[in-house]
Amino acid sequence: MGETFGGMTAMCLKRASLFHERGVPSAVVSFRPSPEFASIRSSLVAAKKLHPDVPIINLHEYYASVVEEPMPARPDPQEHKNFKWNHHTTTRRESDGTNFFTDHSSRLNEGLSYREYFRPDGTIYLTDSVLPLASNPQKTHRVLRILDPQGLVQGEFDGASEFYKHWLAKLVGETETDVIVDSKFSAGFLWSFEHPMATKFVNFHSTHVSAGANPLTGKLSEAHQTIISNRENWDGITFLTKSQRQAFVERFGDQGNTVVISNPVDGPDAIPDFAKRDRTKVLHVGRFTKGKNVSEVIEIVHGVASGGTPVSLDLIGDGGQHKELAELVRDLAMDDIVRFRGHIDTVENELATARTLILCSKFEGQSLALLEAQASGCVPVSYDVDFGPRDVIERGATGFLVPFHDREAAIRAVTQLLTDDALCEEMSQNAFKMATKYNSDAIFEQWIQALDTARANQSSRKAVAGMKARLSAIRFRPDGTLEIEIGTELEGLQLDGLELVLSERGNPATPPVKCVPFRETEDGFGFVVPTDLRARIPGDGPIDLHVRFETGGIGRTVRLGADMKPVAYPFITAYGNLSIK
Repeated sequence: MGETFGGMTAMCLKRASLFHERGVPSAVVSFRPSPEFASIRSSLVAAKKLHPDVPIINLHEYYASVVEEPMPARPDPQEHKNFKWNHHTTTRRESDGTNFFTDHSSRLNEGLSYREYFRPDGTIYLTDSVLPLASNPQKTHRVLRILDPQGLVQGEFDGASEFYKHWLAKLVGETETDVIVDSKFSAGFLWSFEHPMATKFVNFHSTHVSAGANPLTGKLSEAHQTIISNRENWDGITFLTKSQRQAFVERFGDQGNTVVISNPVDGPDAIPDFAKRDRTKVLHVGRFTKGKNVSEVIEIVHGVASGGTPVSLDLIGDGGQHKELAELVRDLAMDDIVRFRGHIDTVENELATARTLILCSKFEGQSLALLEAQASGCVPVSYDVDFGPRDVIERGATGFLVPFHDREAAIRAVTQLLTDDALCEEMSQNAFKMATKYNSDAIFEQWIQALDTARANQSSRKAVAGMKARLSAIRFRPDGTLEIEIGTELEGLQLDGLELVLSERGNPATPPVKCVPFRETEDGFGFVVPTDLRARIPGDGPIDLHVRFETGGIGRTVRLGADMKPVAYPFITAYGNLSIK
């Protein structure tokens, strides 16, 4: 949590409230040391971002008021006293002015640090130090110690992540608990959190690759690398859209723990009166960032106006590109039709009176702006980018999807919505009906089903997660078919089903070709690739191979590869000759 709240935090808070309102006890957990925590909580409730009965449990508030359970207590060794600290900074609690923590640093060695956290009564509840190793002073190590009011050590941890997991295990205790992780930072260590009473989910709020990269082959985003590397350790991995889950599974396989659950979006109970919609009004709702590509929204509206259609544009939001966007508006002489509205609390009212909302993002996880627009009957016009727009817009029915950067197509779509009342009203009604699939009641039921299923399958899924497949051999048969031999590691499990799945990369619309084993050996299985493979998958893209395991009602799909990278690659020339790269 922090002083500013983006979409991820907003959805975390809304989900907690959604569960609470439907009788499922919930809490928001925060590890962050913030001196303004009390006021943050109050502001969230006041802004109606959090239900007043949903607690926010903060690690530092907990240890400042709760003494750890008795354990073999010992004096604090206080190694920090062996070093000279010549700079001290104190941070006080906003609520009562008491000392929250004091930082000590050394000008002689910038790599060393020592922080003390204080209870309101002035006693220390936690120390966090980075000091030289006794065995090798050239290296440092981090140690966190929980102290009781008498200064005795109640717990010691080599790193913050171990401390955080220790505390989370205390919160879970003996109660069956669902741990849903939104923070990529927290997911970076909670993948290894294990507790017999806990079911553990992680949410993907954004793409798993770097901005603009191909989701099937591009560089992984740094924030997601640890999550992806340890994907088998989660009971559930949720994606906001079907297309993102599809791209993830196509690249990394399916461990039987992936599920699609959208963010909940609630609009008005009845569709706003179409007659009250402003025939000129166009909206954009979102941050002013390069990724949101707001400049093209302005250029599209400029194109609509240049074509003689009366139009106005309200830009709701703000961000680092405000100055550049304002200059673009002046350069295009659009000051009379473009308004910078900033952050407002009446977005729903604006959506109820606008004809259309434009989204020109370069990439999306899931656009809340699109869903909120449709929930209010405001018809969206969006670039077709990964991943969200195509999952919620049915082309020409609930909105318009246009190719990325195709401003002319977007201009035509916006112009049509502003000038064709019958079309716009029909699409408005369609969008409003479609959006009910994403309301809080529907999303709550999806969460309950996903959590119940994961809990029931937890032990089986962990067993299946150990199944592996590797390429053992490729043979050319006399009849022209290709034989693929795979080795398997089944961890002692009995298979109910096994398939070799061949699919064209990046083309989920073409059904995959599935092959069953024709031979089983001690070490693995043999498959035959049919001669008509390219007739059944007629595209020109590469065909990827996956192995699908089934056991005990649980499935797992893994990408087929070799244990070691070959030193050479054989291939057949156009004349049927064998060559090696």
